[in-house]
Amino acid sequence: MKHFILSAIMLLVLSACSGVDVQTQVRSGSDTAKFATYSWLEIGDTSLTGVRMHRPDVDAWVKASVDRQLLAKGYTKVSGRQPDMIVSWVGAIEQKVKVESINHFYSSYGYGPVAASMLPGTKDDGKRREYEEGTILLNILDPESHTIFWRGRGTDLLLPDLDNDEVALYIGRLVKSILKTFPAAKK
Repeated sequence: MKHFILSAIMLLVLSACSGVDVQTQVRSGSDTAKFATYSWLEIGDTSLTGVRMHRPDVDAWVKASVDRQLLAKGYTKVSGRQPDMIVSWVGAIEQKVKVESINHFYSSYGYGPVAASMLPGTKDDGKRREYEEGTILLNILDPESHTIFWRGRGTDLLLPDLDNDEVALYIGRLVKSILKTFPAAKK
């Protein structure tokens, strides 16, 4: 338990350093004020996604996080009857490369990078950093037409070597950031 608490605190501290990139889109003319219930979109063949992130445990964590956030906003999850909206999600992990370099302008006596490459020991060295970004895309659909009327996307840096509890916390933070602007249910 002590390890879990320390890991959670460390994850929150590290996640505070990096911001979640969130974007939302609302279809014009959409009236979410009339919605109070939702259900999850049933996906037939999940083998088509080919995304490393699509594991049963990750799927359960995302759905549980969305359920918590929608419940906090006053929505009710229903099954067996027609919901006011349908929720779906998809995730992706993308490999990124960032090259950071420092231009040693003064080492070449002001003559720029051409002169710097001629002098020994003054070459402009770049630092290459490989990392992964995780993205969760949440779609809210009309149950009759299956058209998307609200979409939220959250992207954040994936920290290496996270255990399952830390991944669940990471997903919860990402989902909370995405649904922050989603309107509350009708009263």
